[in-house]
Amino acid sequence: MNDDTPEPRQVRSTIGGDVGGTAIQAGAVGRDVNVTNVLQGDHRPLQVERPPHDFVNRHDQLEWIRSTLSSDSSPRVVLCEGPRGIGKTTFIRKIAEIHQDYFSGGQLGFEYRRGLYEDPDTAITGFLRALGMEEKAIPSSPAERAKEYRSLTRRRPCLLVVVEGAWEPAQVRALVPEGNGSLVLVDGDVPDLDELLGDPRGAHPRSLVPLDAEHARALLESRADRSLESEDPEAIERLLEVCAGLPLAIALVGGRLFRMGPGSAAALAEDMKRAPSAPDSAEELRRSLGVIFETSYRALSPEAAAVYRTLGDWPGPHLDRALMPLLGDEGRWKEILAANLVEMDTHTLRFRHELIRGHARDRAEEDGAGPRRARLTAMLDAYLVRLGFAELAARGERLRTLDLGSILTGAEDPFDGDTGSAKAWLLRERPTLLSVVLGSAEQGLHVHAHRFAELAPALYLDHRFVHDWATTAVVGADSARMVGDTAAEARLLSLGSRPLTDLGRHAEAGARLDRAAELVEGMDDLMLRASVWEFRGRYLAETDPEAAIAAYDRCIEANRASDLPGSERGEALGLLFRGQAGVRAGRAEEAITDIESALARFEALSESDGRMSARGRVWLGEAHAAAGRHREAITALNLAIEGLGAGDQHYYRAEAYVLLADLYEEIGAPGEARARLVEAERLYRGLESPRAVSVAERIARSGPPSG
Repeated sequence: MNDDTPEPRQVRSTIGGDVGGTAIQAGAVGRDVNVTNVLQGDHRPLQVERPPHDFVNRHDQLEWIRSTLSSDSSPRVVLCEGPRGIGKTTFIRKIAEIHQDYFSGGQLGFEYRRGLYEDPDTAITGFLRALGMEEKAIPSSPAERAKEYRSLTRRRPCLLVVVEGAWEPAQVRALVPEGNGSLVLVDGDVPDLDELLGDPRGAHPRSLVPLDAEHARALLESRADRSLESEDPEAIERLLEVCAGLPLAIALVGGRLFRMGPGSAAALAEDMKRAPSAPDSAEELRRSLGVIFETSYRALSPEAAAVYRTLGDWPGPHLDRALMPLLGDEGRWKEILAANLVEMDTHTLRFRHELIRGHARDRAEEDGAGPRRARLTAMLDAYLVRLGFAELAARGERLRTLDLGSILTGAEDPFDGDTGSAKAWLLRERPTLLSVVLGSAEQGLHVHAHRFAELAPALYLDHRFVHDWATTAVVGADSARMVGDTAAEARLLSLGSRPLTDLGRHAEAGARLDRAAELVEGMDDLMLRASVWEFRGRYLAETDPEAAIAAYDRCIEANRASDLPGSERGEALGLLFRGQAGVRAGRAEEAITDIESALARFEALSESDGRMSARGRVWLGEAHAAAGRHREAITALNLAIEGLGAGDQHYYRAEAYVLLADLYEEIGAPGEARARLVEAERLYRGLESPRAVSVAERIARSGPPSG
């Protein structure tokens, strides 16, 4: 049984963020198809966060940006330069906010992270989803995805693309849209990005300078939450000198003044006497920030400081707020928040800046390796429980090599079994899922690494984050091998074959499936054996259908030998996929028998699977067509279209319409063929599928409609 297929009771959804999705209602042939996109209501993503309420200054730079915006101009790239902590991210967010109406194409954002998100294809794939392309419509190869990004953005003028964390020019170039009036804002603090200035399109540098005294003081008062008129003027002047106009530094100093209360400026200035006066070099700026970080840290209570250090060891970019009580009581968190070291939204807590995270991680070394490992393990254990409940709610009962029941025993389900809220959490936690796998493996916590990797596909099976999936599967399988968990290794090797294939790493996928097949050969776990052989069959289906049939034979055999729940459905899937391979292998009659047998088994399941039954009827139509049985093929495809429409599986529905058109052309009914192509083209276009173009061209070649 393959987990690429959701349980019958599940509803696929792409819950928001950078993903989105499309919901379509379609009537019978000849009737209107109402396509309604549910992403922001109109395919207009708004991914850039809002700036803080007390944004100050930058008037000249904002005015320059405004003057460059023109819906008739070619796409423009602006490199926002300046030292770390100067406020580039906030500046970019302000631009997005004040020009929201201009960016009618929407706002896209992506942050590169070394070791996590380094490939522009990761960004492009997410952008395609955000722009309304349905998951199944996204091309399988990175080159084709890049092509479709250019094509899709060419039809979408005035699009804002924000790129943060890039360190190579190619990471930016790949994300430049094609639509007129579009703008790319790059958070540039890496010298190598200067190469963008020499591009044919030519990036425009825009340097951010430190805040002047007036605006620096205004921001300091805002963060201190009071007037500073009663404070020692020399102390305030000293604090502003140390901050050097850097908004990050001012926010932290303002947080200290807020916590210390009125009359505290002199004492705080004394604490910061080690910082350079009016730093004017990059090294002095870094030293000033270091002094400010350290001063803020030393002012925390011992309990709050311990929480700060613990958060520094957490591998994810943010921490689920549900885990906060594990590290300290509410007062400790409020103390860190008041110091402006961290920020919090509805769901998560995170450091205000990566520079602060680095400081917290450095300070964590004070505790020694043993205590650090113990508290990290406790946090990962708690996160594993939360992930386990999310995976169970999202995927239902399925094949697992880990004992999920023992992990969840005695814990309260935070999702109350609700699939929607669990999937929303999984999507929100996407970067953390990748981070905990890599972080656990790096720390030698290999059991945690492979467990996280096995549960993570609860997200990836709905949203093809293939880079994330491939990375977690590869690292997880390696970790399972390190601890001698053969079953987990085989499971992750087979699961990882899907994203590796999607990324074009076919040889690697095949080698891992070979290894998985060797591992399960002597196992008593028949369901795992069946799953590995099913993955192997699907890997071989396109290139070697005869070998795929042999793999499905092994899958069906293992399912029939098992009496575990799910084996009946696993056998039905094996028969269905073997039938599909049979069509490709030229065994049409055998394929018809297999697919009809699979459909009968789906009908007999305690929980019917209308989605797979409808997809099976598409393949049954293909098999009948291959056998020359056009009437039976047309009947099967019409039934499939009806079933797929009820289940909102519109990509497969469009494919069925194309197959029907092929059949009608073969029997000499061009009018009927054209009508089906029109329906297919409208569905594909609603899904932002690249196939819409080729179908439209085919319609044009068929001439005007008859009558």
